[in-house]
Amino acid sequence: MAVAALLLWLCTAAIGAYLLVTAIHSGNVEPEPEESVPVPAEQPAAASPGPAASPVPAAPPSASPPAPARPRRNDRDRFAPPSLRQARSEPLPGMKDLAEFTHPALAMIGIGFWLGYVVSRDRLFAVIGLGILLGAICAGVSLFTVNTRAARRAAADADAAPGTAPLTASPLVLTLHAIGATLTLLFAVLIAVRA
Repeated sequence: MAVAALLLWLCTAAIGAYLLVTAIHSGNVEPEPEESVPVPAEQPAAASPGPAASPVPAAPPSASPPAPARPRRNDRDRFAPPSLRQARSEPLPGMKDLAEFTHPALAMIGIGFWLGYVVSRDRLFAVIGLGILLGAICAGVSLFTVNTRAARRAAADADAAPGTAPLTASPLVLTLHAIGATLTLLFAVLIAVRA
């Protein structure tokens, strides 16, 4: 039964890897190029050798150049890539990135401990693997929650740029991943309690 749980966990991880790859691929869509508006170039002043030809009065020597205007938020975001603009608009910046890293990392570490249990039949490995599995599931649920909120916020925002869509996944594949995680958790609990 421990081997069946390991195989189920590996299948769930494979489905999760598919979800991650397809979601990242769909999230990296380049925005459509906008039509450029021609901006007239400033004409440089012609340097003339005579003082009578200078129509612009010279500035007094004690005057300092004007301080540059403080950039507005839109000026700062103008050259930011879509992913950075999306990250800045999140209520908890970095939560999505943390969950995107933590969920697969904990799953792989948990698979390693569960493999250690399958090989050695030491109950400590089963308990550690179960604890890591619970952490991976919590990180996955938080990733799903953050992505769902981002999708709702993007749908409500009429000014969203075309390339800033949140990571989305196929509902069928997402359901398969959730069912696999639930069954893996059920098998791991039964094995850890029985072992």
